Amino acid sequence: MRLIPLALVLAPLAMAACSAAEEPASAPAEVAASVAPAAPAVPAAQTSDPALGTAIATVLGDDAENTRSVVRIVGEGPGRIALVYLVGMNWCGSGGCNLLILRPGPAGWEQVGNVSRVSNPVRLLTTSTNGLPDIGVTVSGGGGPPAYEARVSFDGTTYPRFPSDEPLVGAEGSVVITDADIPPPSE
Repeated sequence: MRLIPLALVLAPLAMAACSAAEEPASAPAEVAASVAPAAPAVPAAQTSDPALGTAIATVLGDDAENTRSVVRIVGEGPGRIALVYLVGMNWCGSGGCNLLILRPGPAGWEQVGNVSRVSNPVRLLTTSTNGLPDIGVTVSGGGGPPAYEARVSFDGTTYPRFPSDEPLVGAEGSVVITDADIPPPSE
């Protein structure tokens, strides 16, 4: 079985960025309702930014061809970040997959987080910490407790590697990544 190379995933994103309208991302109702408060979906931010593609490819290294990903750019100005949900043998386990977080820097996009054991949906919360948005991630599997949502916050240098073990309750935000957004494996 062969997975979609990163270039094939990013090319449609670049083309979609040129289209006149964007479709909102939405979570399957039963998944979103079970772990997160109801919130409207945020339109899927698309990018044709080659520097972002380069930064993602650098993180993936030799595994780029075997990784599927969902890329969302959220926030504005200095609070702008890219959320990259990585799906592949080297990025997923029984507790979920990795969520790579990048922000624009002087030399291009820089990694400010690589959160492990993340399941979908992923939400952009209305709060921020140290100038970057807080993110609600679903934690499940891995022999742990039933699925719950946890907040990951920027500490001034990075987002935490592992989500909090404390459930997030009543935080407002919008769904930005769902399982439905993950491209299917190539044959």
